[in-house]
Amino acid sequence: MQARTDNGGSSGRAGLMVVIAVACAMLPSAPARAQGPPNRGSVVETAPIYLLPDRAHQPLRTAAEGTVLDVLTREGDWIQVRFRDPEFGPRVGFIESRFLSLGTTSDAGPLDVSVAGDGRADGRVAPTAIANLETTPVGREGFWFYGGLGYGLVGCDSCLGARDGGLSGGLTFGGTISPRVLLGVGTSGFTRTYGFGDRLMVGTVDARLRFYPSTRSGVFLTGGVGLGHLSFNDETEFGAGAMLGAGWDIRVGRNISLTPFYNGFAMRSSLLDANVGQFGLGLTIH
Repeated sequence: MQARTDNGGSSGRAGLMVVIAVACAMLPSAPARAQGPPNRGSVVETAPIYLLPDRAHQPLRTAAEGTVLDVLTREGDWIQVRFRDPEFGPRVGFIESRFLSLGTTSDAGPLDVSVAGDGRADGRVAPTAIANLETTPVGREGFWFYGGLGYGLVGCDSCLGARDGGLSGGLTFGGTISPRVLLGVGTSGFTRTYGFGDRLMVGTVDARLRFYPSTRSGVFLTGGVGLGHLSFNDETEFGAGAMLGAGWDIRVGRNISLTPFYNGFAMRSSLLDANVGQFGLGLTIH
């Protein structure tokens, strides 16, 4: 009886040791199978990216097949993603989950998207893929036009600091020399009507240059020299004219920008002089 008891205890201990050994062997493999939530997705078919999860809206962009996007959240059949827009920089939008293959890859390529789609709800647009959006320049080419309107303050050398306010603005049109340099002909103007109907007008017509320090930014400097005039009621004096200013093209379309600006322009003749500081909002068509 004692022998049988010893054999039974030995067999139990041996079985326990086998179970522990198997469990220990399985431990290293558990972390290998554990994976975090998907943080990247690859577009499996050309698809639109929307501002909201609704196909009735105009797409922000159309992602080409093979595009890699940052995955943020999932809402039913939609996935919220982050991508780099070639014109507006980092943006967030929604893409249908059926167009995205999810993964956790950490060595994914650049977040590429195509040019803006044609707005069809199914998103089946033939895109022109952009290879590297980090270095994509802002498009500026061919004929360009600018028109702006705002408020100005006029003064003169002998006005002892006094300045009057009034309506001010300008127009410019010309051609593109390079993505950084635009040349054209421009006008700047100011007008104010006083109490008895007396009207003061100051303006310039000049050859003008617009310079963008970066091809990937809409910030620019502008300047010009030409002819200036000062009119008070029916009398006009002509002289030399010049302008200098700065602005920022904020893209609202492929070739259209809203342009807040600040300019200073002046005229001087042998008898009179005037200078105007103006600020406002314009529209630039590239």
